[in-house]
Amino acid sequence: MNIFGYYNYRKFLQDFYEYRKSVHRHFSYRAFAQKAGYTSSGLYLDLVKGRKNITDQLVPKFAKALGLAEKETTYFHLMVDFTHATMPDSKQEIFERMADMLPRSMKTLTRIQREYFSKWYYVAVRESLGVLNITDNYQDLALFLAPRISVPQAKQAIQLLADLELIEKQDGFWRSRNNTISSGGEVDPLMVHQFQREMIELGKQAIGHFSRERRNISCTTMSVSPMGLERIIHKIDIFRREVIEIVRSDEGERLVCQLNVQFFPLSKEKEQ
Repeated sequence: MNIFGYYNYRKFLQDFYEYRKSVHRHFSYRAFAQKAGYTSSGLYLDLVKGRKNITDQLVPKFAKALGLAEKETTYFHLMVDFTHATMPDSKQEIFERMADMLPRSMKTLTRIQREYFSKWYYVAVRESLGVLNITDNYQDLALFLAPRISVPQAKQAIQLLADLELIEKQDGFWRSRNNTISSGGEVDPLMVHQFQREMIELGKQAIGHFSRERRNISCTTMSVSPMGLERIIHKIDIFRREVIEIVRSDEGERLVCQLNVQFFPLSKEKEQ
């Protein structure tokens, strides 16, 4: 497993355990605890679930049990600090230190992700190129999006996407390359939070701008158990993957759409 593909140590620990369990069926939380030199067999899962935070004293023990080299151990410690940080400035400073440690190819990917998600319309413009035939007719592109963007914004978006090698000229028209950039998985939240806020705001505007036949926006408030919460989140992940498969097999595209899925707590969790 490549630790440099992660920003959140909880996600790394989760994937590490699942990987080790898949190749060594006798691997367990208790076995890891013994190797790391601590006594609570439930601590590992508590860390993954966010019920507890790893302490500075435990970081070197975990690094040893994880089999991390010196540079990887330093990165793991930064991951811990980044995951625990609550202030935006502090998270940004730690993230920059983590980014400096990434292999060159991953540094390039990080830069692309950061710039690509910095404006909502960069993503929309890229998707529009599968619908429109765009050369230098930036006004057509600007008027196609809802809400409209300016012609200079459309031109600048095309230039940025070309510089990032996310689009290219094919038969004289700008087309998206087959490079996949996702806002999920291990893309750092600092890169996509502003993008998500902008898309959620556009979702609010869509209620008044589009008829019910052109949109699907609904709200459901519910009380659930911790197990029910996990099951619903898992179902949402499956649903997103199913939608992506529909898009991949789709033909004759005529418009660009945005799917926002929101599921979040409206209360604290009652203690048992």
